[in-house]
Amino acid sequence: MSQKAQSVITLLIIFAVIIGALYWLMKESDENRKYIVDTVNRNYEYSKGIITDVKSYKGHSLDVEYIIKGKKYKYSGGWTKNPNNLGEGDSIRFRYSVENPELIITELQNEY
Repeated sequence: MSQKAQSVITLLIIFAVIIGALYWLMKESDENRKYIVDTVNRNYEYSKGIITDVKSYKGHSLDVEYIIKGKKYKYSGGWTKNPNNLGEGDSIRFRYSVENPELIITELQNEY
């Protein structure tokens, strides 16, 4: 086999591995999001927290601190829409899982 053919085969294998890894990561992310939504929807309550950070680089994410039954929690996640232009220091509404208060869906997510 020529050097050129070996190089092409090597590049194809590397490309296939990268595509496979990206597919696996996207699938895991989707399954994790579905688990969170299903768990919260099973038994939830509403609450409010404070936005501690907002990031908009290659997507949108925010950090929220909140207290449920005297225990402080921190959430980091993405957001879909922000019609009220909420930012750092603002109050944010969310639904949380009664069985696992670490799982929340904020008002900025489609699933809210």
